[in-house]
Amino acid sequence: MPKIERALRLKQVPFLAQLSAPALERIAQTCSWREFPAAAQILDYQERSTDVYFLISGKVRIIIYSYDGRQVVFTDLGSGAMFGEIAAIDRKPRSASVEAIEDCTVASLTSQQFENLMLQEPLLALATLRHVTTDMRRLSDRVLEFSTLAVRNRIHAELLRLANMAGREGAGALLQPAPSLSEIASRISTHREAVSREISRLTDIGLLQREGRNMRVMDASRLAALVAEAKGE
Repeated sequence: MPKIERALRLKQVPFLAQLSAPALERIAQTCSWREFPAAAQILDYQERSTDVYFLISGKVRIIIYSYDGRQVVFTDLGSGAMFGEIAAIDRKPRSASVEAIEDCTVASLTSQQFENLMLQEPLLALATLRHVTTDMRRLSDRVLEFSTLAVRNRIHAELLRLANMAGREGAGALLQPAPSLSEIASRISTHREAVSREISRLTDIGLLQREGRNMRVMDASRLAALVAEAKGE
């Protein structure tokens, strides 16, 4: 990939978009560039690597597998995301695995290169702080949901999260493709059967609609109201 094209692709990463063209060109030359096919493991939980990654194209899943093989899904990330920054900052083992959901192109920096870049670019350091605190707030919300909400309400909260990530289309949102029942269950620490029952109920009352491999949230505001009521907001 030509140097100029790599710099342009880095500019599509919101985290880096504020940097000057010369700075992006320097980073593009410094980065290691790799392709990963769908289903490939990019990072492994507890491994000792400390590089930080910018997802140029594709989609990845942040996940941990328990000793008995149970999945704990944290989130999915799309093009433009950054991941691996926790180990790059504290130099400790990886806090989760990262798997490619689709064919991916990633650019990476070593932890030292990333640290030097933040020292050279204060705006980037500030963006990193905001990125990390956003993740902390998201994880705090998830812990609160696990601790205080019934399974049915956790399913509502996860569907609302997925709808917000997909982007609103009028009153609703299209989940394309729809996550499997097992995927939703692994995100909220429950079993597939509970998810199946609640998805069927929400479909019966008109809040969800199946469209082939996709699922449409018909009224995201109504779903948000159910979540807010369960949280006492």
